[in-house]
Amino acid sequence: EGISLARSEATEMGAVIEASQQKLYATLAITTAFIVVLLLLMHRCLVRPLQQIDSALTRLREEAPDLHLPPGSLHEIKAIEAAISQLHDVLQKHEESRGELERLAATDMLTGLNNRRQFMHIATGEVARSQRYGRPVTVALADLDHFKRINDTFGHAVGDQILQGFAALVGDTLRQTDRVCRYGGEEFAFVFPETAPDEAARLADRLRERLTAAPLLLADGRQVAVTFSIGLADASAGTLEEGLAQADRALYAAKERGRSCTVVAEPRRLQP
Repeated sequence: EGISLARSEATEMGAVIEASQQKLYATLAITTAFIVVLLLLMHRCLVRPLQQIDSALTRLREEAPDLHLPPGSLHEIKAIEAAISQLHDVLQKHEESRGELERLAATDMLTGLNNRRQFMHIATGEVARSQRYGRPVTVALADLDHFKRINDTFGHAVGDQILQGFAALVGDTLRQTDRVCRYGGEEFAFVFPETAPDEAARLADRLRERLTAAPLLLADGRQVAVTFSIGLADASAGTLEEGLAQADRALYAAKERGRSCTVVAEPRRLQP
């Protein structure tokens, strides 16, 4: 009887242990499922949105952030999404304004050409590059002939139209690599990269011929014929300022010859 009783109690104990194991397995399964679901929700609603926000912030200056967070994202995350979009718009407007200010700071407002400050910056770089690689570069100064007489006869409004027309003609005639600016008043400065003075003189003559063949037509039917004089100088062996000084002397010589002509400065003689 004792043995039978012991066996009975052992059987009951085994059943209890087995039931406890099943409950433990069920509890572990439920806990594991809960943790997995919790991790998935955290990844979907928190980790992934934060990763998208980080990626959007990284490329915020380059392009519009393509940020589409899942519908179940936290309200705070959605607020960050809206703030990033607003920040991108502000940055874009700032970049556009900065670019416009830089353009205005480098441009002559009447003609749309480079102003003197911008030209000096560009031309200095071209002269330095030509000397670094042993390549030719030519600078020039041009002056519209009898421009004061035109202003006195037809008025400053007509003078402004002539300056604008000359700037447009320069843009249509010269090469894309050539740079020109309104140097002051009716005077213009040029830099011809990769160009020797004789070749630059041919470009200047072509520009003079086109200007002579295209007189300005006024509203009352009158025509205003315009010419210009230009002096050119080799700038490959000195500073930009020295080249412009030589070009200025050549321009003065062109005026002494009767205007409407091209003069190339004599090459500088090296001191012994």
